[in-house]
Amino acid sequence: MKRWFLTAAAAACLVSACWWQAPAHVLAAPAVESAEPNAPVNGPSHQFEIHSSVQVSRETLREAYQASHDAYTKKLQKYAKCTEAQARKAVMSEHPGCKIEDIQLRNIRTNLVYMAIARDDEDKYLVIVDAGNGNILLDRRIPTHHERVFAGAPVPSRNE
Repeated sequence: MKRWFLTAAAAACLVSACWWQAPAHVLAAPAVESAEPNAPVNGPSHQFEIHSSVQVSRETLREAYQASHDAYTKKLQKYAKCTEAQARKAVMSEHPGCKIEDIQLRNIRTNLVYMAIARDDEDKYLVIVDAGNGNILLDRRIPTHHERVFAGAPVPSRNE
């Protein structure tokens, strides 16, 4: 009896798992009505034109972003043992003659660091400085747009 029950249970599992298929109407994506007359029926949602009852200017959005960025930096600044000026000095000692375009206190996987972009006439560098001791953790040249676009392209030989 026990063997029969186990065999029946196994058969039921196989039938339900392997042979059952959902009806086509369950698997099909639901039709999406578009706000645009010529948009595809099942197109992505970013094609919708959304208008809420409240409009916010881009300048207000920039100010809100900047306020949140400033609050974020202020909250983390008390944990940094290295000041922004010391981080700038570390970047400048590594890249004399470069101009620091941007430097920000950030976290990378809970590690507090200063991220800086240094640029000279030809190259641009991403430099990450430890916010605890001012040591440079990463110094990497940022490839130009041209280098990124043509990185995988084969270089033609002179014989061609």
